[in-house]
Amino acid sequence: MELSEIKGIGVKRVQSLNESGIFTPSDLLLRFPDKYIFRDRKLSRDLKGGDEVSFSATVMTEASRKYVRRGLTVVSCAVGNNGITVRCNWFNQPFAARSLKVGDTVYVYGKIKKFKSVVQMTNPTFLTPQPDDGEIIPIYKTSIPSRTFASAVQAALYNTHVNSFVPPELTEKFGLMPLQNALKVVHNPKTVEELTAARKSVAIENMCYVITSYRLIKDDARDFAYNAPDSVVGEFLENLPFTTTDAQNAAISDIVSVMRSDKLMNMLVQGEVGSGKTVVALCAMYLAARSGYQSAIMTPTEVLARQHYETMVKILEPLGIKTQLLCASMNKTQKETALFNIKYGAVSCIVGTQSLIGDDITYNDLRLVIVDEQQRFGVNQRAKLESKGKKTDMMVMTATPIPRTLALSLYGELQQTEIRALPKNRPVIHTAIVPQEKIGNMYKYIAERAAADERTYVICPRIESSDDDVTNVEDIYKIFKNSSIADITGCVHGKMRDADKNAVMSDFKRGKLKVLVSTTVVEVGIDVPEATTVVIFDADRYGLAQLHQIRGRVGRGTKESYCFLVSKNGTPESDERLKRFSKMTDGFSVSELDFRMRGAGDFVGLRQHGNGSLEINEDIIERSRLLSDAVIADGSVNASILRSLKSPEFIRSVTMN
Repeated sequence: MELSEIKGIGVKRVQSLNESGIFTPSDLLLRFPDKYIFRDRKLSRDLKGGDEVSFSATVMTEASRKYVRRGLTVVSCAVGNNGITVRCNWFNQPFAARSLKVGDTVYVYGKIKKFKSVVQMTNPTFLTPQPDDGEIIPIYKTSIPSRTFASAVQAALYNTHVNSFVPPELTEKFGLMPLQNALKVVHNPKTVEELTAARKSVAIENMCYVITSYRLIKDDARDFAYNAPDSVVGEFLENLPFTTTDAQNAAISDIVSVMRSDKLMNMLVQGEVGSGKTVVALCAMYLAARSGYQSAIMTPTEVLARQHYETMVKILEPLGIKTQLLCASMNKTQKETALFNIKYGAVSCIVGTQSLIGDDITYNDLRLVIVDEQQRFGVNQRAKLESKGKKTDMMVMTATPIPRTLALSLYGELQQTEIRALPKNRPVIHTAIVPQEKIGNMYKYIAERAAADERTYVICPRIESSDDDVTNVEDIYKIFKNSSIADITGCVHGKMRDADKNAVMSDFKRGKLKVLVSTTVVEVGIDVPEATTVVIFDADRYGLAQLHQIRGRVGRGTKESYCFLVSKNGTPESDERLKRFSKMTDGFSVSELDFRMRGAGDFVGLRQHGNGSLEINEDIIERSRLLSDAVIADGSVNASILRSLKSPEFIRSVTMN
């Protein structure tokens, strides 16, 4: 069954789904609803501003359209529930609510705003009731209409059978729902209790897969040796244009010790944002190269890959080590040359994106693989890079520290080292929450910093306007393009071609652009010492660990730096999270707080396409670990089976009914 065979999914919608990472029926099944509307839920009399609500409502007034000013119109209507009237407003959506009539019943989802006794919602989601609706209606915030997406999910459920990698007898023994049933409930819940149980079952199976993979995929026996003399590490450090920190030296010592041992390396390197993990990785690559082997470092973005390549050229090439970049935007000739150099051993140290695991790439003698920002990759992607060598050492690095409880359970089979200290003379990064009435002052400050030849990142959670009140790159970019710094402002986001993104980032690094409006595509690894300010719009939508990662884009030079958090639709709980975050500077402490408050989805890559995420807490981790023990003891799953699985990883196979 192909996506194009599903009713309502034409060529354009298939393309739109592909762009959001959905290619197969199993991808549809693993795109969980973002929210649910409860038909019988009543609005409470003590509603507070920022509350997120979903309810069935009656249309009380006809929709009216009003011209506010050039480029801005608003459509308004009122709905009622439990005697409470809610005024709904849609900005620049002239067709919103056009089919609604007084007396109609609609499903409503959004955030409450209160002005004295008036209850309002801005750009709420409306759904028209359908005859087959249950008491709980799923909402999908995707690139196609929610109802259309829901129909596609139902078609996938009806036409496929999902087989879990967990044996059925163990599913029953551990009190889990069969995966097929759990997925049906997630998309068609009858009760809250049933929904909670289904989501927990899926979360445990997914987490069990990750833990089992780390345990089984690695063969510990080493059949090769890094025979370069002990002096090579000192030689590498002496030729650096700076002095490494004690924390970096300790990490290098840990890594070299394992590389010299008789067991393969399977190491997690956790480092504070800006702590210098790249140099630690390059030292390991230098040892491998001097021993006659190839090494490869895989990054989640091409921008980061190119930055690493520039560093490799500066540090490794003067030491006689040939380096190579491989990424999607290279032209045919460049790519063919790179593949030739890698296959025939003309280069020793390779860096790239997922191009490194393509079917068309063959390595000469790959022995060390490094995955940067490992939380951005699935277990299978890491395993596929490993499989490109005969037997390989694996190093995974992250600047999003993993909470201790999670690390012990998830990475219990890995060696670990930490880089907590920052290089000397790193400036303080001040973090502040900016109230709405101070936004104008913030824009003025950004212009002043630009005049002083300093750089500013402006981060938005969405690329373009949608049917909600989420800040997007397009709208914020327009604000800057209508300001005094229009000529020195650029934008970058995931829908741009890699070549265009690279060009904008290059202009930003060189200073041709002083302000960069972006999504979180710049979240990892981008190093611009002149960047002293970062603004994060809708900061309440991010996990604290991710906020800390974004904050780490500044403070890399010598000047004091600032991180401004803007949250216009936060809840009391999210406001409290941001207040606590603004007082914290240590990423390891941030990760512990984020884990306690939000769970572990952000840390282990368990977020599904879009926002439909799985809750991962200590109980789920423990149950997943015990299930993993049982799966391994059962013997029906081995490393070769895990390597053969296709994403979504914990689904063993999908067969047509």
